Amino acid sequence: MAIDPLSPNGRTAAAGVAIFNVSGSLLLGRHEHDGRWATFGGSVEDGESTQGAALREVREEAGLELEDAELFGTFGGSPIYTVQYADGTSQSYEVTMFGHVTSGQVLPRPDVVEILECRWFTPDALTASILAPDMAEIVPAALDWFRSRGRAPDN
Repeated sequence: MAIDPLSPNGRTAAAGVAIFNVSGSLLLGRHEHDGRWATFGGSVEDGESTQGAALREVREEAGLELEDAELFGTFGGSPIYTVQYADGTSQSYEVTMFGHVTSGQVLPRPDVVEILECRWFTPDALTASILAPDMAEIVPAALDWFRSRGRAPDN
Protein backbone atom coordinates (compact mmCIF):
# COMPACT_ATOMS: atom_id res chain seq x y z
CA MET A 1 0.00 0.00 0.00
CA ALA A 2 1.33 3.44 -0.90
CA ILE A 3 1.68 5.65 2.18
CA ASP A 4 2.06 9.40 2.09
CA PRO A 5 5.33 9.99 3.96
CA LEU A 6 4.14 13.43 5.08
CA SER A 7 1.21 12.00 7.01
CA PRO A 8 2.19 11.30 10.63
CA ASN A 9 -0.53 8.64 11.07
CA GLY A 10 0.06 6.91 7.72
CA ARG A 11 -3.09 8.43 6.23
CA THR A 12 -3.27 11.12 3.60
CA ALA A 13 -5.19 14.24 4.61
CA ALA A 14 -8.28 14.71 2.47
CA ALA A 15 -11.30 17.01 2.53
CA GLY A 16 -14.74 17.05 1.00
CA VAL A 17 -18.06 18.84 0.93
CA ALA A 18 -21.56 17.45 1.35
CA ILE A 19 -23.70 19.77 -0.79
CA PHE A 20 -27.41 19.89 0.04
CA ASN A 21 -30.26 21.80 -1.57
CA VAL A 22 -32.87 23.43 0.68
CA SER A 23 -35.11 20.33 0.40
CA GLY A 24 -32.37 18.13 1.85
CA SER A 25 -31.31 16.31 -1.30
CA LEU A 26 -27.59 15.56 -1.40
CA LEU A 27 -25.50 16.17 -4.53
CA LEU A 28 -23.16 13.27 -5.28
CA GLY A 29 -20.76 12.37 -8.06
CA ARG A 30 -20.29 8.87 -9.50
CA HIS A 31 -16.57 8.22 -9.37
CA GLU A 32 -14.64 6.76 -12.29
CA HIS A 33 -12.38 4.50 -10.21
CA ASP A 34 -15.20 2.40 -8.72
CA GLY A 35 -18.50 3.57 -10.26
CA ARG A 36 -19.94 4.40 -6.84
CA TRP A 37 -21.50 7.62 -5.63
CA ALA A 38 -19.75 9.92 -3.14
CA THR A 39 -19.42 13.51 -2.04
CA PHE A 40 -16.88 15.68 -3.82
CA GLY A 41 -13.41 15.78 -2.30
CA GLY A 42 -9.79 14.77 -2.46
CA SER A 43 -6.31 15.17 -1.06
CA VAL A 44 -5.15 18.32 0.71
CA GLU A 45 -2.22 19.91 -1.13
CA ASP A 46 0.89 21.33 0.58
CA GLY A 47 0.14 24.68 2.22
CA GLU A 48 -3.62 24.32 1.75
CA SER A 49 -6.23 24.38 4.52
CA THR A 50 -8.73 21.53 4.68
CA GLN A 51 -11.56 23.95 3.84
CA GLY A 52 -9.56 25.37 0.94
CA ALA A 53 -8.93 21.84 -0.36
CA ALA A 54 -12.60 20.91 -0.03
CA LEU A 55 -13.75 23.98 -1.98
CA ARG A 56 -11.06 23.42 -4.63
CA GLU A 57 -12.12 19.79 -5.09
CA VAL A 58 -15.76 20.83 -5.59
CA ARG A 59 -14.62 23.34 -8.20
CA GLU A 60 -12.42 20.76 -9.98
CA GLU A 61 -14.79 17.78 -9.81
CA ALA A 62 -18.19 19.44 -10.16
CA GLY A 63 -17.41 22.85 -11.64
CA LEU A 64 -19.19 24.60 -8.75
CA GLU A 65 -17.80 27.70 -7.04
CA LEU A 66 -18.74 27.59 -3.36
CA GLU A 67 -17.81 30.56 -1.19
CA ASP A 68 -17.97 28.73 2.11
CA ALA A 69 -18.63 25.45 3.87
CA GLU A 70 -19.11 24.51 7.52
CA LEU A 71 -17.04 21.83 9.27
CA PHE A 72 -19.06 18.86 10.52
CA GLY A 73 -16.53 16.09 11.15
CA THR A 74 -13.31 14.21 10.54
CA PHE A 75 -13.39 10.56 9.51
CA GLY A 76 -10.78 7.83 9.00
CA GLY A 77 -8.85 5.04 10.64
CA SER A 78 -10.85 2.10 9.33
CA PRO A 79 -10.52 0.07 6.11
CA ILE A 80 -13.48 1.87 4.51
CA TYR A 81 -11.20 4.91 4.13
CA THR A 82 -8.73 3.02 1.93
CA VAL A 83 -9.33 3.54 -1.78
CA GLN A 84 -8.25 0.89 -4.30
CA TYR A 85 -7.37 2.49 -7.64
CA ALA A 86 -7.56 0.92 -11.10
CA ASP A 87 -3.76 0.93 -11.42
CA GLY A 88 -3.50 -1.44 -8.44
CA THR A 89 -2.39 1.17 -5.90
CA SER A 90 -4.29 2.01 -2.75
CA GLN A 91 -4.28 4.90 -0.31
CA SER A 92 -5.68 5.40 3.19
CA TYR A 93 -7.28 8.75 3.94
CA GLU A 94 -8.32 10.85 6.91
CA VAL A 95 -11.20 12.96 5.60
CA THR A 96 -12.29 16.33 7.00
CA MET A 97 -15.86 17.00 5.89
CA PHE A 98 -17.71 20.25 5.41
CA GLY A 99 -21.37 20.94 4.68
CA HIS A 100 -22.94 23.49 2.35
CA VAL A 101 -26.57 24.29 1.58
CA THR A 102 -27.34 25.78 -1.83
CA SER A 103 -30.58 27.47 -2.80
CA GLY A 104 -30.49 25.96 -6.28
CA GLN A 105 -31.08 22.58 -7.85
CA VAL A 106 -28.34 23.06 -10.43
CA LEU A 107 -26.87 19.90 -11.91
CA PRO A 108 -23.18 20.56 -12.42
CA ARG A 109 -21.09 19.38 -15.32
CA PRO A 110 -18.65 16.88 -13.84
CA ASP A 111 -14.95 16.52 -14.51
CA VAL A 112 -15.28 13.48 -16.78
CA VAL A 113 -11.82 12.21 -15.84
CA GLU A 114 -12.73 11.58 -12.17
CA ILE A 115 -16.52 12.02 -12.03
CA LEU A 116 -18.74 10.21 -14.53
CA GLU A 117 -21.97 12.01 -13.61
CA CYS A 118 -23.61 14.11 -10.89
CA ARG A 119 -27.03 13.62 -9.37
CA TRP A 120 -29.22 14.85 -6.50
CA PHE A 121 -30.33 12.11 -4.07
CA THR A 122 -33.13 12.26 -1.50
CA PRO A 123 -32.17 10.66 1.83
CA ASP A 124 -34.33 7.58 1.06
CA ALA A 125 -32.35 6.93 -2.13
CA LEU A 126 -28.98 6.89 -0.34
CA THR A 127 -28.56 3.13 -0.02
CA ALA A 128 -25.29 1.38 0.80
CA SER A 129 -25.39 -0.54 -2.49
CA ILE A 130 -24.78 2.62 -4.56
CA LEU A 131 -22.45 4.51 -2.21
CA ALA A 132 -18.69 4.38 -1.87
CA PRO A 133 -17.77 2.48 1.35
CA ASP A 134 -16.69 5.57 3.32
CA MET A 135 -20.07 7.17 2.68
CA ALA A 136 -21.58 4.68 5.18
CA GLU A 137 -20.26 6.96 7.94
CA ILE A 138 -20.05 10.29 6.12
CA VAL A 139 -23.60 10.47 4.69
CA PRO A 140 -25.41 9.91 8.04
CA ALA A 141 -23.15 12.53 9.66
CA ALA A 142 -23.89 14.92 6.79
CA LEU A 143 -27.64 14.37 7.20
CA ASP A 144 -27.30 15.03 10.95
CA TRP A 145 -25.43 18.26 10.14
CA PHE A 146 -28.22 19.31 7.75
CA ARG A 147 -30.89 18.58 10.40
CA SER A 148 -28.88 20.49 13.03
CA ARG A 149 -29.33 23.60 10.93
CA GLY A 150 -33.08 23.47 11.66
CA ARG A 151 -34.05 21.74 8.45
CA ALA A 152 -35.68 18.38 7.84
CA PRO A 153 -34.93 16.72 4.50
CA ASP A 154 -37.79 15.78 2.19
CA ASN A 155 -37.70 12.07 1.47
